[in-house]
Amino acid sequence: MQPFISVIIPVYNIERYIGKCLDSIVGQTLKEIEIIVVDDGSTDDSSRIIDRYARTDSRIVAIHKTNGGVVSARNCGIAQATGLYILFVDGDDHLAPDACERLLRKAQATSADMVIMRFDIEYPQHKEEPRFWSQDEYDPVTAIHTMAHEEFRWSLWSRLMRKELFDRPVDCPPQLIFGEDAYQITQLTYRAQKIVTLRDKILYHYTVRDSSVSQHAMTQQKAESIELYPQFIERFLQQTPDSEMFREDIVYIKFQAYLILLLKNWETGMKARCRFMSHSLKKYPRLKEISEVKRFTKLIHLYSFSSILGKLYMKYYIRKGKIRI
Repeated sequence: MQPFISVIIPVYNIERYIGKCLDSIVGQTLKEIEIIVVDDGSTDDSSRIIDRYARTDSRIVAIHKTNGGVVSARNCGIAQATGLYILFVDGDDHLAPDACERLLRKAQATSADMVIMRFDIEYPQHKEEPRFWSQDEYDPVTAIHTMAHEEFRWSLWSRLMRKELFDRPVDCPPQLIFGEDAYQITQLTYRAQKIVTLRDKILYHYTVRDSSVSQHAMTQQKAESIELYPQFIERFLQQTPDSEMFREDIVYIKFQAYLILLLKNWETGMKARCRFMSHSLKKYPRLKEISEVKRFTKLIHLYSFSSILGKLYMKYYIRKGKIRI
């Protein structure tokens, strides 16, 4: 019998978390699922844990490959998937027991191509529930507009998606190590004819494993990726028949990427980025509603005018603890 849902789990060196993740999926109230676990060249005990679970549950397909990154691991899982729908779960996260059943029921009842679920974020010391979509149903243009304007996570893992959305390859250049979800979910959202939300219960638990400085440190490769991913989204949206409707959305997407680099004090190209941000704030006043922007509007305008003034003001913010590098 064809499974209703293919749950795809990319795994890399998460031996402490993969057991909890798999327990939450094996124990789903919906039993007609396949569980595709892609070990992306782990060097810890993750591989052995996956194989142990696969021996005890015939629904689990364990795939071991050389390290190629999360996009490569997901693509490997997609190639093996036989379900009617695809659900991505990161290997250090976990699902509510009835997540698959609720998502499937919603998709079938509404004939939706994509179902977006509520989630929370589990930090080491506390939990947080981000704002969620306000409507029950969206068309693709409105959904992309909402993602750009409302600061929602551009995550693949928060959605159940009809497998046909993946019939054509979902582009993602190898140099994107940050923002790859944003670029890919933009493409998939635009392909979906009908997008619905499931708002009555938190179904996905996203885990922040380590809040250390090293995990969040900015590198040259990461900074370049943060600058690049809005360009790939822009290129994709400009090639659609609805390109004119996405003009403001593209500005918002770029602005939020540049804000990340500003708050990490990434100096390379800072003045040019702040000029773009300063101009955008004047043209689109609603940008000031983005969290963090009101606190740093003065810094943005100063940096756009003078790198020297911007650097001095940045040092002041860092000294006061308003910005943590």
